[in-house]
Amino acid sequence: MFVPMNRILFATGSVGVAGLLSGCSCIQEIGRAYFPAWLLSILIGWVLTGVVRLILIKVGIDGWIRPRSIGYPSLIVFFTLLIYLIFFTN
Repeated sequence: MFVPMNRILFATGSVGVAGLLSGCSCIQEIGRAYFPAWLLSILIGWVLTGVVRLILIKVGIDGWIRPRSIGYPSLIVFFTLLIYLIFFTN
């Protein structure tokens, strides 16, 4: 049975990429308790979004964010990924 070369290359590349992406998880110790880095990043992203919202309300720009149900969760995701990228990736 003949298998096309591009399928073999795709399968080999997929296994190689999966091997490179499987790293150890980042665990942070806070008060003698271990927290996963992603959980810590989410909490920090949530707090930063709250601070940005207060600043936007104080400046008067909060009314321009439409729809808010997409804007603020997007800010949470942005800050979460930024914190994880800056502090927890090697």
